[in-house]
Amino acid sequence: MICDHPIRDEDLELFALGVLEEEENNQIQGHVSSCPECMRGLAEARGRIALLSFAAPEQVPSVAAKQKLLERIRAEKPANTDASHVLEPVSVMHWWNTIWAPAAIGLVVLSIFLWYGNRQLDSQLDIIRKQIAADQKQIQHSQALVAMLTAQDTMTVKLEGTQNMPKAWGTVKYNPRMQMMCYSADLPEPPPKMVYQIWAVPEVGEPVSEGIFMPEAAVGGGKMPMARVPSGMSCKWFCVTIEPEGGKQRPTGPKVLVGTL
Repeated sequence: MICDHPIRDEDLELFALGVLEEEENNQIQGHVSSCPECMRGLAEARGRIALLSFAAPEQVPSVAAKQKLLERIRAEKPANTDASHVLEPVSVMHWWNTIWAPAAIGLVVLSIFLWYGNRQLDSQLDIIRKQIAADQKQIQHSQALVAMLTAQDTMTVKLEGTQNMPKAWGTVKYNPRMQMMCYSADLPEPPPKMVYQIWAVPEVGEPVSEGIFMPEAAVGGGKMPMARVPSGMSCKWFCVTIEPEGGKQRPTGPKVLVGTL
C-alpha cells in the first residue's frame, strides 16, 4: 500500500508495464492523477522498467506482482479451450509487446553506440591514411633526391651573392637528363611579407620559377628542396630574387644569388 491508498507497489508496476485490464487501468490512472505520492511511486516503477531497456541490472518484481501477472494471463484464456490452452491472439501479442519493447529500445541504443564508434574509427583511419600518404611522398622525394645526387651526370652550380646581399651563398644540383634540380642556400630572413624565389634561366626565353622558399626551408634540418625543370629546357644559369608572398610569374625583385653553368 502507498499512503494508505488502495494502490499497491505491484499494481503500479503492472500499470507501468501496461498489462492491467481496462477497468483496473482506469482506476489507477484516475487515482494517480490526483495523488502526488502515488504519482511518484509510478515514476519510480517506470524508471525501473526503463533501466531494463538500457541493459541495466535486472529489476526483479515482487512475488505478489508475478502472481498477479500470472492470474491475469490465466484469466485471459478463452471460455472454451482444448488441452493446448492457447491464449487469445490479442492477449499474446500484448504480452510479447511488453517484453520486446524494452529490448527494441536497447537495440536502438546499441545501434547508435556502434554507429558513433564506427564514426570515430573512420576518423582515426582517415588520419592514418593521410599520414601514410605523407610518409610515402617523403620516401619518394628522398629516393629521387638520392638518385639525382648520385648520378654521374649531375652538375653542381655555385650561387654567389650579389651587391644586394654580398655575404649570401648557395648551391644548385642540376641534372639535364633527369630534368631535376635541388638547391640549398644560406640567406638571412627576407623583409616582412616577402619570400625568396629561385629561377632557372634557359639559353633562350624567359626565366622559369622553380619555387619559393624561406631560409629555414632551404637549409634548416638538412632539408634540400627539389624541383622539376620543364621538359626540353636547357638551363644556362640560376638566380634567386626577393618577391612578395606567393611569388611571381616573372622576376620583379632584386637578385640576391646568381650562378652560371
